Amino acid sequence: MAEPYLLLVDDNPETLEFLTQALQAEGFTVRAVKSVLKAVEQLHDGSPAPALIITDLLMPGTTGWDFLKHIRDDATFRSVPVIVVSGAEPGEGATLADAVLQKPLDPMTLASTVRRLFPPPLSLPI
Repeated sequence: MAEPYLLLVDDNPETLEFLTQALQAEGFTVRAVKSVLKAVEQLHDGSPAPALIITDLLMPGTTGWDFLKHIRDDATFRSVPVIVVSGAEPGEGATLADAVLQKPLDPMTLASTVRRLFPPPLSLPI
């Protein structure tokens, strides 16, 4: 069985690196991508689905909301928890996410939110 992982989507390389390091320091396996297109490719490349998805909202081309709608419309990924992390006001679309966290982000808040939403019966890093 493949190790459960988090899919992290953000177009800002510094944010992507910061969040990846923060989550890895908490013991999570992270696959990070720089665009919604790369995230969709990752979801449909035949590998196991992520245990949880973290996405930014405002990205060039396709937005995090478009990505979230894609996830919720696909029966394979519909049950995967999604955390939206953004400096933008989430608006009505926030109901599609399992959690919305505002930037600037405290890594401990992110880690505790991930732990809360990480689906059982997967074992969490201690």
